[in-house]
Amino acid sequence: MAGATLPALPFLAAAQDPAPDGSERRADWPTFGRKIRVGMVGLEGHPGLVLDVTAHHPDLELVAIARDTVPVDGVKRRKEFQNTRIYNDYREMFAKEQFDVVGACNTNGHRAEVILAATAKGWHVLAEKPVALTREELDAVRTATQKPGLAFTSLLPMRYEPPLYTMGMMVREGAIGDVLLMNGQKSYKLGSRPQWFKQRDLYGSTMLWIGVHQLDLMHWVSGQRFSAVYSYEQNVQAPGYGEMENICGAVMHLENGGVATLSMDYHRPDSASTHGDDRLRVVGTKGILEYRIADGLMLLSQNGSALESPTLRHPPLPLFLDFLTEAYLGGQMLIRRDEVFHVVETLIAARDSDIHGRRVELPIESHATKK
Repeated sequence: MAGATLPALPFLAAAQDPAPDGSERRADWPTFGRKIRVGMVGLEGHPGLVLDVTAHHPDLELVAIARDTVPVDGVKRRKEFQNTRIYNDYREMFAKEQFDVVGACNTNGHRAEVILAATAKGWHVLAEKPVALTREELDAVRTATQKPGLAFTSLLPMRYEPPLYTMGMMVREGAIGDVLLMNGQKSYKLGSRPQWFKQRDLYGSTMLWIGVHQLDLMHWVSGQRFSAVYSYEQNVQAPGYGEMENICGAVMHLENGGVATLSMDYHRPDSASTHGDDRLRVVGTKGILEYRIADGLMLLSQNGSALESPTLRHPPLPLFLDFLTEAYLGGQMLIRRDEVFHVVETLIAARDSDIHGRRVELPIESHATKK
């Protein structure tokens, strides 16, 4: 809507670029004045977001990790994790250990149960995406994570990448006016995938597994909620993929009347220079911002005659440390809890749209408690 105000962020200033080895950034990290005990369940997705910060922060300790589908014993090769205990089952680990924070990086189909088990213990939780596969699971997670004093988020690292972080900041500063149209793409190499990817009850859908990144970016960058979705998610000529979709397309209606489209595939050639080909084009009333992984971030403003390369900014903290700052120091991280739930709710609606072949409406107002 014209003149719409985007949600305020806890920081707008560009952070200092880190030194090549990361030491300069680590020197500026906040401390907590206590030991924070970290536990992990599985190593699917983006566990490095938790492990890399834990390894380099003196207040953090990786106490234990539970096996899932991906082998976990290799973490003990890092000198920082030589004393980390390894369990065959997260239930045994939860019964024997005491944590402050748990990273839920297990298979998609079992993630919600781990979130619920950890929050029942009163532990803060970072969950791999998606945080749920069904509306029932999502409602249960939403309720469980509303306990006072409990921090919760999802591992959605693209907001923290300098080009995309810069895009979000520029939109908030009015660089392209009100956002009316967005086009997103994710194209991945198939590579070698675990068997659980081929099972609907464990994988969910390709929209839920990789579409979550782009929908999260679209929601955050534009400041708009999705009001409806029409989605097509199919396995076409790829019987070896099992129930995993290899091509997906979706159209989302924005609350301000705008439109967002998203395409995804697992057909990026093995010879390509990068694993993924990510793209996001954001059209506003005063200009266009476009990101391609191959070209970086570009701006075409109404007053400009040529594409510009904006100066990139860096978020002040990595995702895990941003989360801990919210949990222990009263900060607000870049990813709000209600945003996590809205994006997953939209993806579940997209799955329903594909099954029933129709547009699916989304709630106008979120019933999540905002943080």
